[in-house]
Amino acid sequence: MDLVTLVTACALGVEPKLMHALVWHQSGGEPWAVSVPGEPLPRVYPNMRDAISETRDVSTDGHVRVGLAGLAIHPAKVNAAAFLPCRNVSLAARHIERLAVRCKAHPHLNSDPTFCAVAVYRGSWSDPDSKFADAVMASVAKADAPNFDMPKNTSMEFLDVASETPPRLDAASPESTRLSDDRERGWSSALFPARAVRPAGALNDTSRDASSADDLRSRRAPDARTSTEKPVVDGPFVARSPERSPQ
Repeated sequence: MDLVTLVTACALGVEPKLMHALVWHQSGGEPWAVSVPGEPLPRVYPNMRDAISETRDVSTDGHVRVGLAGLAIHPAKVNAAAFLPCRNVSLAARHIERLAVRCKAHPHLNSDPTFCAVAVYRGSWSDPDSKFADAVMASVAKADAPNFDMPKNTSMEFLDVASETPPRLDAASPESTRLSDDRERGWSSALFPARAVRPAGALNDTSRDASSADDLRSRRAPDARTSTEKPVVDGPFVARSPERSPQ
């Protein structure tokens, strides 16, 4: 099973190309990835058991982001349901769909509800991650998020999408309390600081952000696998390193 197949089957309600790009920039397509606040790249573990065990030991007052799509959750609440690849992508897609609806109905945020939803999903309503959203939207436009086979040990998890109670996510909810008009205008400024006057070549700067997704694929937690070869990019879709290539 490849990443595009998984995302297409699980990201109901959201354009698969958008979720594919989001997954690539969030986790590099690593199902057992964990993003810890203050660390530039996600930790990547060799299996779900190690990811859960190590994540529960993370010391942070906030949340971590786990799995393919980076669901936000407190380390103490991490369980298998948060990591199951299909469920992880499905929960993230549903959350982004709800955020987009709220953005679309908002008088200050409706100019690009998809961008707004991705930025809030990766950040929060008070501190949207516009840089991440820019990188994701650039990949959607250029169709440059690569495809590759998922690890063999994700096959059963892909099919098992209802085995456990979904985790309680800590990301901002679209049903949260309404904020004042002043704060809402602040969201607009944070989400779209200069999009209307962006120089023609500014979008190309997101290529540097895209490189971070490639970099994190070589980063592993202490007991995780290491790769000895870097995949060769032949086009929009590339193969994983040898241990991830089709058998």
